[in-house]
Amino acid sequence: MERIQAAIERGQIKTVSDEGYVVTSLDREGIESQPITAINSNTYSEGDKVYFFVFPDGTGKIISGW
Repeated sequence: MERIQAAIERGQIKTVSDEGYVVTSLDREGIESQPITAINSNTYSEGDKVYFFVFPDGTGKIISGW
């Protein structure tokens, strides 16, 4: 069985839409998520800093703000 891994990263919300949040990584230059949603019911605004993860297939979640 192949293992799929993701690391928790620090990021900043770039855009907010009905599809979710696009997050720019603050840990890896040039990395930007596809629209992802939050694990809980928290809402975020553009510019908010968050902890998030993204899998190689592009899916992921926002864990919390910081």
